[in-house]
Amino acid sequence: MKILITGGTSATALKLCNALSGHQIILGDYGQVPNIQSAAYTMVSLGEKNEDTIAHNLLNNCLDQGVDAILPIQNFEIEPISKSEVLFEEFNIKLLLPKREILGAYFSFTEIQKSINYTIYI
Repeated sequence: MKILITGGTSATALKLCNALSGHQIILGDYGQVPNIQSAAYTMVSLGEKNEDTIAHNLLNNCLDQGVDAILPIQNFEIEPISKSEVLFEEFNIKLLLPKREILGAYFSFTEIQKSINYTIYI
């Protein structure tokens, strides 16, 4: 499975990348990112950050990269992407997030999540 993890230049993304070994991982982040490609992951730019069009931008990047699932880890991405779940599903892209109705029980939108707080079932 090809998985896009956002916040790709963060330590959390790299730790999650290690936890998802066996899958093809793309680490994406906004603005300029290092042009790194390894056996474990590929790093790509998601373009300039625009919080008004986050879901649209991430969907386009998923389609461009042929992604099967997306794991957004930046707080400003989580709610807009969860609201767009149906749109992602129309393109067969899984959201590696809890359902929108229970999202608040797992994420604090004012705190940055740490990799030790993630549990992912595929």
